[in-house]
Amino acid sequence: MARVTPIFKKGKRNDPNNYRPISVISAVAKIFEKLIFEQLYNYFSSNSLLTHCQSGFRSLHSTLTALLEATSNWSVNIDNGLFNGVIFIDLKKAFDTIDHQILLRTLRIYGMDQLSLEWFQSYLTGRSQKCNVRGCLSSSASVTRGVPQGSNLGPLLFLVYINDLPNCLSAAVPRMFADDTNISYAANTIAELENVINSELKKLKSWLEANNLSLNIAKTEFMIIGSRQRMHAYTNENINIDLDGHIAFPPKIRLHSNRIT
Repeated sequence: MARVTPIFKKGKRNDPNNYRPISVISAVAKIFEKLIFEQLYNYFSSNSLLTHCQSGFRSLHSTLTALLEATSNWSVNIDNGLFNGVIFIDLKKAFDTIDHQILLRTLRIYGMDQLSLEWFQSYLTGRSQKCNVRGCLSSSASVTRGVPQGSNLGPLLFLVYINDLPNCLSAAVPRMFADDTNISYAANTIAELENVINSELKKLKSWLEANNLSLNIAKTEFMIIGSRQRMHAYTNENINIDLDGHIAFPPKIRLHSNRIT
């Protein structure tokens, strides 16, 4: 049983989608989770199973390391006279929509033995929660999907769940911080950029559908980064990025010169 406190993020306060559900669980459970976390994290780290594209919830990784890697790569491409096409992906309630059966199957693929799988199945099933708003508790509701935000083990299980996302891409380079993902591709022409990005988005869509995750189109952004000279020439060209049948750009396109700050 967890007591969920909704934490406001941004946007309209009367929209439930703009709140992050933080689960408050018992101290004993959190201590036990910490022990399991250390064993599971050590197993994935010592066997180099976590993708190098992931910077979230990992030792010696942070938002800063992810940002430095991205901007360094973009700067090198600019120096080589290329356009950088970057799409910033936003997933709908990623932590709360994890499919438990897919997660258990993924753990088995990564080498989890049967006894450990049974423990994780026990951990994931039979959960319930109550929502706490201004000191008032709601009635109890069962939890059949997702991992608790605010727990010690939940974030690592989420990393395992989306660990193979980079494998669905063939040309673009993904960078991830938990569920925040950006996909980059460098090209000589805008036409090439458009073709490759759209092709990679189709592959990403198939991966998301297979893992019961969905794209938040309204919060997904596209950016082109290039030198001032090349960006000036770009203004005469159009680019259309197809997000699940929605031609979302150029209305949200952002142009940047070779000064990256």
